Amino acid sequence: MRTSAVSLSAFLVFVTSHIALTATSLAAENNYDWPHYLGPNHNGISRETGLQFKDLKQLWTRNVNTGFASVTVVDKRAYTMGNKDDTDIVYCLDVESGESLWKYAYSCALQPNMYEGGPNATPTVHRKKVYTLSKSGHIFCLDAITGKRLWSHETADDFGATPHSWGFAGSPTIVGSMVVFNVGESGLALDKDSGKTIWSSRGGNAGYASALPATLNGKTQICMFTAKRLLGLNPADGKELWSHRWQNQYGVNAATPIVFDDLVFISSGYNAGCTLLDLSSGKPQVQWRNKVIQNHFNSSVKWRGHIYGIDGHTGNRVRLVCVNAATGETAWQQKDYKFGSLILADKTLVILSEIGELITVKTQPDRYYELSRRQVLNGKCWTVPTLCNARLYTRNATGNLICWDVRDVGKAAD
Repeated sequence: MRTSAVSLSAFLVFVTSHIALTATSLAAENNYDWPHYLGPNHNGISRETGLQFKDLKQLWTRNVNTGFASVTVVDKRAYTMGNKDDTDIVYCLDVESGESLWKYAYSCALQPNMYEGGPNATPTVHRKKVYTLSKSGHIFCLDAITGKRLWSHETADDFGATPHSWGFAGSPTIVGSMVVFNVGESGLALDKDSGKTIWSSRGGNAGYASALPATLNGKTQICMFTAKRLLGLNPADGKELWSHRWQNQYGVNAATPIVFDDLVFISSGYNAGCTLLDLSSGKPQVQWRNKVIQNHFNSSVKWRGHIYGIDGHTGNRVRLVCVNAATGETAWQQKDYKFGSLILADKTLVILSEIGELITVKTQPDRYYELSRRQVLNGKCWTVPTLCNARLYTRNATGNLICWDVRDVGKAAD
């Protein structure tokens, strides 16, 4: 069931603010801010150059408690989340020193379930506001400078949407004048300034992936990876534009889709595999499907015609795989890897394994070419690294967060 509170004036506000959002996103990318999960373009790719990952210099370390939230960075402030004594804490840290500028705490159960528990989603920062989602469904909008609460919601009470087995995990996504969440059977959109409902859906079948703004077949839309389907939604009212069924044994669709041209790549674990969908006609057509990449919950990246991703599940030996994006054919594979996460920067894959190794690999489709490997953390490391202004942020499950200087002093950065 879907409810809507959209008027003509609200729609016009959405259109004009979407134009402003595009300009803001470009500005953030030029300044190398990392304002939301997977970076300025939601794809895990940094535009920074002049980097090196072999001779890391530790700038500071801080404990942000138990959880798996990644780090966002805007205006020399870093934001993340953790849980201590059944209390979620949103942190705002100074990027130069790691010192806490403010904290915002609220009651939320740790909820360990085959893992340590704590927050799954990453804070999103937009125009001096911070948006967060707890695994239980607490939604907060905070002042980015002071940490003051501006508005909040409880998803179960306010929208009849309850968390899936491992709690809500999709990070908030700014789309025009709205902030969008993977909450309910097909998403939730709130006015980003007031918190008023634009549209909502009920039920408990949300996926674990973050909502993704996209333009497909010339139409601005939102890709929502739910527990059973990939959806294309109309941003104005949340109505379905198209749907593609995609399901596995546990309803774990967690890796953020990759959108390029009029194509969408999705991948899931538990024997689901991956597929490339063509949306040029407005309806999804399968270009190829195989089981070469099974993303358990961390996402792949696409670079110059190839998709690089970790195939396999946590706790097992996995593969790092390079796939031809057009055909789905394997270009190369490196076996006996550890599960982990990856981003791409300066034509380099930056991989954090679940045992805390930082591995860098050259992005070339003809062969696997490892550049460096170093132990940077102990304990479980499932959280994807963040790169902003030549600083790399890595964390583990118990909340040990380390900021590294990865600037190559022998190169001139852009």
